[in-house]
Amino acid sequence: MKDSNYRTAEIFDILSKGQFICSNAINSQRRYLYQYIEENINELEPKFIDIGYQLENGNNYYYFSRPNESTQNVENKIEKGLRWLDILAFFTTFRKDLCRGARFKLFDILQQIDINMSLKEQLTDLQKRTNPGRNYQEMLNDLIREVQKEGFIDLENEMDQTWKILDSWDYMEKLVMAVNIQDEEINNQPQELN
Repeated sequence: MKDSNYRTAEIFDILSKGQFICSNAINSQRRYLYQYIEENINELEPKFIDIGYQLENGNNYYYFSRPNESTQNVENKIEKGLRWLDILAFFTTFRKDLCRGARFKLFDILQQIDINMSLKEQLTDLQKRTNPGRNYQEMLNDLIREVQKEGFIDLENEMDQTWKILDSWDYMEKLVMAVNIQDEEINNQPQELN
């Protein structure tokens, strides 16, 4: 029972910060927690519902949602979602084939920034609110730390700065698809004549 309470607290600590627990995490403890949730979902869900959190299952990852959120929280999530769209656009500009399980190196992104004006502009736009006036390597390092903190990537090899895209990347991709579907539905509606 004590181990169960400890695991539940550990899961809550991670998910309540808006992070994800992924099946393909580099950290073995995170992979263990994913497996623990899988095996104990029926016991965990009611515990989290009692304190106002819904345990959600994505494509090999878990996260929290809140059924009754304040307007401010919803606005913050929309703002964060828009940022994720920009981040996903940046990584897609770098490499169109990036998906869950893929790996990339910081050096490769920096090389592309040198020759790809669109990538350079996107990075500058992403970082102008947080750290304007820095060089591209510093801006990229800050962006990578942010994406890691959000739980979308893990450092796989510190020596050559190889990063692995986690299963939670699917969350960002689904967000983009939802926005695209909404836009298509709005654009396909018949226009009223005045």
